[in-house]
Amino acid sequence: MQVEQYEFPDELFYLIREPGHIWIRMISETEVEIGIDDYAAKRAGEIEFIRTMQIGKQIKKNQIIGTIESGKWIGQLKAPIAGTISEKNEDLRDNPSLVNSEPYDAGWILRIKGKEFSIKIEEDEEVITVGDKLEEYIRWRISQE
Repeated sequence: MQVEQYEFPDELFYLIREPGHIWIRMISETEVEIGIDDYAAKRAGEIEFIRTMQIGKQIKKNQIIGTIESGKWIGQLKAPIAGTISEKNEDLRDNPSLVNSEPYDAGWILRIKGKEFSIKIEEDEEVITVGDKLEEYIRWRISQE
């Protein structure tokens, strides 16, 4: 789906709880991959540094698990779901701008392991798929610029 100049792949889930703009990819029933969406990547400017919690760290839903920094912005990365950080994208250490150029592929940020993710995601009203609700949210964010 495209909303103005911003892309949102159909196969992902999107967190609209503030600060929002987190995408979620189901890797398996027990593992997800997360990153920031195209809107956030473009609005932030060139990403210069990403700091996240360490692998093995237990995290709670909505907990701050990292920061993303550009020349004009520092944003919080909040956990969309509870679990354990299982992997960090080490490529971002030397090339954090991958988040800008490939936010849904090489620019992923963390992987989280847990239980019954599909049920947890389905029950969370602020995690949505591509459709009218996501378009409405992005258009609202654009109107707030």
